[in-house]
Amino acid sequence: MASDLTPPILSYEDINRRAEQFLNEYKRDGLLPVDIEAIAEFDLGLNIFPFPHLQETYDLDGFISGDLATIYVDEFIYYNRPARYRFTIAHEVGHLVFHSQLMSAVRPNSVSEWKDFVLGIDEDAYDWLEYQAYTFAAAVLVPRSELKPCFAREIELLRPKIELVRSKGLSIESSRDYIINAVATKAISVFDVSADALVRRISREIEKGHLVL
Repeated sequence: MASDLTPPILSYEDINRRAEQFLNEYKRDGLLPVDIEAIAEFDLGLNIFPFPHLQETYDLDGFISGDLATIYVDEFIYYNRPARYRFTIAHEVGHLVFHSQLMSAVRPNSVSEWKDFVLGIDEDAYDWLEYQAYTFAAAVLVPRSELKPCFAREIELLRPKIELVRSKGLSIESSRDYIINAVATKAISVFDVSADALVRRISREIEKGHLVL
C-alpha cells in the first residue's frame, strides 16, 4: 500500500554527496550546463516521452514509470520550457536514484496510477520524497563545485553596489535577497535552470555555510 511506504532518511548533505557521486560517474564532458537529458537517455537508458496536457490535467510536470524505464514530461514543458524540462528530468532521475525500490513496489505505470499513488501516500512521506528529488535535481544541475567560484566572481562584480548599500547604513542581511537575485540572474545562462531554482539553490548553500555573502 502506498500509505505504508517509508522514504529513506536523507540529510541535505547526504543528497548533495550522492549528487556529486552521480556527476562524477555520468558528467559526460565536464561542461556546463550539465546535459541531464543525455545522461538520462544514453547513460541511464531511460525513454523520455512528452505527455499532452499532463500538467493541466493532473498537476504533474513529469513522472517516472513504475518499471523505471520511462520519464513522462508535460508536452508543453517538453517543447517550450527548456529550463523547466531539464529540471523535471533531473527531478525524476532523483526519484530513480533514491526511490527505485519504492517505485517498483507500487509500479505506477500510467498517469492515473501515478496520481492515485500521490493521493494515497502519506502527505509527510510524499513531501519527503519530493524534497529529496528536488534537492538532488538542484545539486546535479547546479553543482556546488561550479557554483562556488561562479558565486564568488559575481559577488566581486557586485562589490561596488554592496559597498553602496553598506554606506547607507543597511546591513548585508537586509540586501541579501537583492544580492542573491542579482547573482542568480547572471548565472542562469551558466547552469540553464530557472531563476527560482537558482535562487533557492544559492539561498540554501548560503544557509548551510557553503557560500558566503
